[in-house]
Amino acid sequence: MSAWTREAVEAQGPTTEVPVLASILGVDKDTIYDAIRREEWSMTRVLRLGRRIKIPTHDIVTYLFGSAGASPAVPSQCQHDESPQFTAHQSQSQCGCTPAASGVVHQLRGA
Repeated sequence: MSAWTREAVEAQGPTTEVPVLASILGVDKDTIYDAIRREEWSMTRVLRLGRRIKIPTHDIVTYLFGSAGASPAVPSQCQHDESPQFTAHQSQSQCGCTPAASGVVHQLRGA
């Protein structure tokens, strides 16, 4: 899959495996396994079931898309205080702010 949406990640069920996480992030699975083994992995919880490693999909969704009730990191409209240059809630095209993320994770080049 080249782009993972929130819904596609959530459809993995309550947990997923490292190869799926690697696909979502667009990295090699061995990179994640190595970080877990060195105890340097902090993006998500790691659930060890014998030799199997499971990753909670909720952690992935929260890390990439924020929690369901949270507002996005970049709002769809600017929240500037009113000033002579622009008014509050002005559209981004008028003030030049960076538009909000689309909610889709794209695979990194070369992955």
